[in-house]
Amino acid sequence: MKILAALLTVFAVASTSFAEDAVVPAVDAAEQNKQLTLQVEAQISQSFGQPVKVKEVISLANQQIVEAVLADGSLVHLTPDLTHMIYRGELYELLPMSPNNITKNRNNVKREGLMAALDDKELVIFKAKGEEKTVINVFTDIDCGYCRKLHDEVGRLNDLGISVRYLAYPRSGVTDRRTGQLTGSFKKIKSVWCDDNRAEAMTAAKKNNSIKDNLDCDAPIAEHIALGYEVGVSGTPAIVLQDGRFIGGYMAADELAKTIGIK
Repeated sequence: MKILAALLTVFAVASTSFAEDAVVPAVDAAEQNKQLTLQVEAQISQSFGQPVKVKEVISLANQQIVEAVLADGSLVHLTPDLTHMIYRGELYELLPMSPNNITKNRNNVKREGLMAALDDKELVIFKAKGEEKTVINVFTDIDCGYCRKLHDEVGRLNDLGISVRYLAYPRSGVTDRRTGQLTGSFKKIKSVWCDDNRAEAMTAAKKNNSIKDNLDCDAPIAEHIALGYEVGVSGTPAIVLQDGRFIGGYMAADELAKTIGIK
C-alpha cells in the first residue's frame, strides 16, 4: 500500500507539472499578424524612404514566404527575415534608405555585354565632338514623335561628349499581320540603313524629308528588333546606357547627361 501511495503521489505531481506546461497561454494569432504587418510596413518604408501602408499579410509555403497586400492593392512577397522583397517581378534587397534592385542590376550587366558586342558597322552613329565620354544606344523608329524629339537633341549630346548609336526598331514590325506585306515603318528605317550615308539619311527621315526607297541591302533590322525584346524594349525611343542601365522614353540631353553622370 505504501508503495502504491508513493506511485500515485509521483503520478499526481507529474500530471500537475504537465498540466501547468500545457496551459501556458499561446500568443494570440491576430496579435502576431498585427505585429508582422507593422514590421513589414516599417521595413519597406525605411528602405524606400517613404511611408508604405500594408493592408494585410499572410505567411505562405510553411512560413517560408510572407505575402503582403499594399494599400494600393499591389502584392509583394518577402523572405521571413524581411530583408528581401519581390515586387512586380523584380527582387529587391531592402537596405536602409537604399533598396537594391538585384534583378535590375543583374539585367544591367547583361545589357552592357549585349551592347558592347554590337558591331558599329551595323549601326547609325553620331560621334561625340572632341573627347568621347560615353556612348548611348538608342532603339528608334522613324515616325515616332519622341524619337524625332530625341534626335533634335543629338547635336547637344555630341557637344557633351556623348556618342549616339542608333538601332532600328520599327514600331509596326517587319510585316503587316493582315496583308503579309512589309510595313511602312520597316521600309523607311531599312532605307536609312541601306543609304550610303546613314547619318544624313536618318536626319532627313526624322525631319520628314524624302529619302530614296532602298531595300536592297542586308540591314540587320530583324536582329535589332530581337535584341530590343531581349533587353526589355516595349516602345521607342528606348535608351541603353554604356553601363547597361535602361531608360524607356525620351529624355532631354542635359537631363540625360546628368543621369549618366556627365557634367
